[in-house]
Order: sequence, then C-alpha cells, then structure tokens
Amino acid sequence: MRRHSTSILPASPPLPIGVCRVYERPRDSFAAVRLVEWEERFPWVVQGVTTRRAGSDSADFDLRLFPESEGARDRWIDLLAWSGLPAGMHARQVHEARVRRHEGAREAGLTVALPCDGHFTETPGLLLTVSVADCVPVYVLDPDRRSVGMIHAGWRGAAAGILEEGLRGMIGSSGDVGTLHVHLGPSICGACYEVGGEVFEALGLARPQGPTPIDLRAVLALRAVGAGVAPEAVTVSGHCTLCGPERRFFSHRGGDGGRQVGFVGIRP
Repeated sequence: MRRHSTSILPASPPLPIGVCRVYERPRDSFAAVRLVEWEERFPWVVQGVTTRRAGSDSADFDLRLFPESEGARDRWIDLLAWSGLPAGMHARQVHEARVRRHEGAREAGLTVALPCDGHFTETPGLLLTVSVADCVPVYVLDPDRRSVGMIHAGWRGAAAGILEEGLRGMIGSSGDVGTLHVHLGPSICGACYEVGGEVFEALGLARPQGPTPIDLRAVLALRAVGAGVAPEAVTVSGHCTLCGPERRFFSHRGGDGGRQVGFVGIRP
C-alpha cells in the first residue's frame, strides 16, 4: 500500500484554526441528516448521510454480504427516489487511495463501480455514495466548476493518502484547491477512537507509548488545510457514530454490522 509522505506531527492534533465544527440535521421524514450550511449556500447540491433508523425499521445499506442485508436494495432505490437523482454510484471500498471520476449520463438505478474509495463527477443527476460505520465520509465540493466528490476515509486510507488523492482528482489539471469546500461527516470521535501506536505512526504522528485516542477527522482537516484548502472552507461534523446519545448511526466499534451511506450529487 502506498503511504502518503507527511512530516511528524504532535499526537492527535487539534482542529486547525478557522475550521468549524457543525452538526448535520434532519430536514424531513427521510432517514438522513444533511449539512444545512451547504444546502443554503449551494442549492444545486444534494448531500447528507443516512441514519440507522427509518421509522421503526433498520436502515442498513450494507451491500457487502451475501445474502445482502434484508431490504438493502430497496433502501438504495428509496434513497435515489428521495434525492431526485436518477442514478447512483457506489463501489466496494478497499481502504486505499483509489479514486474514480464518473462522466457522462448513467443508466437509472444503482451502479457498483470497480473497487475504490473516492468518486468525483461534474455530471448532474448522479448520486455519489460511500458506506461507513465509524470511518469518515468526506464531502468535497467545487462551486466554481460545479463538481462534487465523495470519499471514504478510514485510518488506512488516510495513511495511504486518500484525501490528497481525492483533492487532486477534484481539481484535475488546474492545480488549484483554493476553490474547494470539504466537509468531514459523522464518524467515531477523538474521545472514542483508541488505537495502537502503529496507527499514529502510519499517519505521520508521534508514536505514543500505548493505545491512545486519536481524532481522525482532525488529522484529515489538517491535511486538507495543508494541501491548500482554506480553513474556513473546511467543516467537521460534531456527531460521533459511537457515543452519540441517540445512537443515531451505525458504529463498527459499537458492535453494529450495519452501514449508513454518505452521499452527494448535483441536481439535474
């Protein structure tokens, strides 16, 4: 696995100055929460993350197992119908730094692409998705080019450079990340996510003596700013998938086998 080169940093750094912590909120009866700030500023974007409950039923979107989670395909169809976008893009996630750009019209319904951890498009009507249950769903938006991206970032992917690869995928040959907006969605928080020293080391952080909590979203925020994204264009969700009081999200460390879906797309 290719690791992204980075300098040694203090263990679990704080959020960079200028980066804001925000909370996604529900806006209707569909089992998802959305970043209201983006909806108000960029009404041409559909974005959010599903939750673990749709009424009294489990809202598990997991497609990894065979047989799949009961009702999973129907939930994907419901998500597309609710979003107003006819086509959806998903992939088997490999915790590496593979990204794919999707261009042109797609057939209606859900397409499962070749394995990757990042998707990008300028095509209206295509909903980009990643599945998570403690890993970080990363939303990327370029209002100037009207393009969007969706990245799955666990610690292995972060160490491999998935965020940096994703930002490069968004800007293409222009080389300018200054127009990008990045949101780090609901994931396990820095208080709950205790890991071994090898994880700190893989992320370019000082290795602690023993298992220590790490804030992966803070690490990713620091990397985004270090890559040239303006701090005020980076936001971090205040939701934790493990210790949230309402148990709103699936959590792998909490013993859940289910997955929620982070999604973003451009309205037709």
